[in-house]
Amino acid sequence: MVAHPRAPARSHRLRPLREPRPIAVEADGEGRPAAVTLSGRRLRVLQVQDTWRIDDEWWRERPVSRVYYEVALEDGRTPIVYRNLVTDGWFKQAY
Repeated sequence: MVAHPRAPARSHRLRPLREPRPIAVEADGEGRPAAVTLSGRRLRVLQVQDTWRIDDEWWRERPVSRVYYEVALEDGRTPIVYRNLVTDGWFKQAY
C-alpha cells in the first residue's frame, strides 16, 4: 500500500541518511590528516588527494565551517574526512 501523494509529510518519519560519524584523526603540523583510526585500526594517510572548505549558515546558532579531505590510506581505502572548525572535531563523511 502506498500513501496518497498529496498527503502531508510526517517529520517524525524522516531521518537523515548516511550521517557523518566521529572519527579519530592525527593531524600533521599543518592540521592535515596524517593518520585515521577506522574499525579500531590506525592507518597512515599516504596522500591527501583533495581538499575543500565549506562555510555556510554563518547567521545561525550553529554555523557550518568545515575543511574536507579526501585521503588515500595505506590499506587502499580513500575515505572523505572533515574537520568541523566550529567544534574542532573530526568526522568521516559517508556517501
